[in-house]
Amino acid sequence: MRALHVALCGWLVGILAVGPAAAQPTLPAKLMPRALSTAADESTVTVVAIALDAAARTEALRLAYLAEQEAARSGRLRLVRLADALDANGRREREARAAEAAAAMKEGQRAYDELDTQQALQQFDKAVRASEAGDLSLRFGDLSRARVMKAASQVANGENTAAQLEIRSVLAVDPRAQFSPNFFPPDEMAFVEKERAAVLAAASTALTVRTEPVPAQVYVDGVFRGVSPVALTDLTPADHYVTVLAPGYALAQRRAREGDTTLTLQPLASQKPLQVLTETVARKPQSEERDRALRELGALAGVSQVLALLVRGGAGAGPLDVTALRLDVADGHNLAYTLGPVPRGDAMDAGSRELLARLVSADAPRQGGKPVTHFSTGSATRRTVGYVMMATGVAMLAGGIYFGMEASAKEDDFRRAEQNSARAQDIKDTGKTYALVADIGVLVGLATAGLGGYFAFSGGDGGGKAPARASSAEPPPPTKHEALPMPPPPKAAKAQGEALPMPPPPARSTSSTPPSRGEPSPPARASDSKRTKQEEARQREEALRKQREEEERQRREQEEQRKREEEARKREEEAKRKREEEERRREEEEKKKRPALDEDDLRNY
Repeated sequence: MRALHVALCGWLVGILAVGPAAAQPTLPAKLMPRALSTAADESTVTVVAIALDAAARTEALRLAYLAEQEAARSGRLRLVRLADALDANGRREREARAAEAAAAMKEGQRAYDELDTQQALQQFDKAVRASEAGDLSLRFGDLSRARVMKAASQVANGENTAAQLEIRSVLAVDPRAQFSPNFFPPDEMAFVEKERAAVLAAASTALTVRTEPVPAQVYVDGVFRGVSPVALTDLTPADHYVTVLAPGYALAQRRAREGDTTLTLQPLASQKPLQVLTETVARKPQSEERDRALRELGALAGVSQVLALLVRGGAGAGPLDVTALRLDVADGHNLAYTLGPVPRGDAMDAGSRELLARLVSADAPRQGGKPVTHFSTGSATRRTVGYVMMATGVAMLAGGIYFGMEASAKEDDFRRAEQNSARAQDIKDTGKTYALVADIGVLVGLATAGLGGYFAFSGGDGGGKAPARASSAEPPPPTKHEALPMPPPPKAAKAQGEALPMPPPPARSTSSTPPSRGEPSPPARASDSKRTKQEEARQREEALRKQREEEERQRREQEEQRKREEEARKREEEAKRKREEEERRREEEEKKKRPALDEDDLRNY
């Protein structure tokens, strides 16, 4: 009874000691650092890619760019790049430069139409300088158009040498820049084609772009070229515009020709909170804290939705293991959830398109008005079991120490008693019992406390990988905000040469404007609209069918995995039972061989 009372008291004391520590949340309760905007911005979304290991760090940034492209193309979400959302001052400054360039272009075009070519030249030159100070990862085309019109104004002013230098400079950076014969006479157009051919035939130069202190997305002349460090070998011999972006750091931009160039990114005030939140998600990728951290990240960025990509690289060159979700910042509802492998390298664009399309195509409905989540609760249960085992182990250790002290006291009593008396024999037997209880309590207590510490402080975030079924409802109507313009992928940017919109020359203006040959008639537009709707319906049906097949495949894989784990658990339990029986049998044989303790043995103990 004394042993039972000591063990019970120690267990209760241990529970009271670890309970408050176990109840403390990991994240501070500051979920909403600033108020979200109202219904007008309900569809704003930002993309964050979080690498769960070092092997996926570079690939995660590349996948984030592809997810941004998919969100911008969806037409139902207004993309806010995370690097821009966390740099409000820098974004406003770059938007002001873009507005200044647009106003200068408009004023320059007006002056050119009125034959005031000197004023037009000044305005186009102003537009060039403003564009160079803006975000060229998004608006490099504006800079190219401003330089073309600057050369056109120089031709109109009779500055042919300056115009040819400007033309040569434009083509060296952008060989596919378009020059309209409406603004350039035949001899200048011949010079343009000659220079273009020379640039395309010239030997390519190599440029390596590095960034410090973190990897960043690299854009060269407005085209995404990868994640730093990037080695480019297909550039023309000219000064190219290099722009690098990383969330939590200010945008960096410079001109570089060839060789190695390193850009240093300056951290912003939002960099520390972003790092804390992403580390929380990476540490507990399948726990409730993941969604709590993503909601806080969305509030920090000022958006209503967060599209998160949790990327695990693993060893070797195998595909990435990606868990992706789109989360409502207001209540944590998972609007979309999917997972699957994504290939690395050049195959990532095509290999990730289906997974990313599922994330932005539709919203999963709430269940009974309550948000749907996809995270595992097993980690909390594991920690609770670990804390209880630690408390039990501490209690048993305390009991073992107590009975060890009692055994030592019985030894002293035995020495003082008459050796042949019945009292001495009773003291001897009691001391042996206390000593045995002390040994068992210390050994079992140490083992229990160690196992409890493993359960309480090891990882164990798992499960929760059943993707939510996407809603088949029609997407909501677009808001009044336009989608953020995004640069085309590298291959598409190189393959197409979109013509610059050029107005007719001022001397040839007429009172009537003939209709454009490329514009379809109203009946043709209606037919095209009907075919487009039918094609969209077929695409949605195909996407839903593929999604159902993928869900069925994942369900079968999970069922097989569960069966394998159950069989492995049974084998482990059987092996453990056999080991325990073998140890018990061996102990019994040793106990039979061991001679009985006498007074000398107890005294020596």
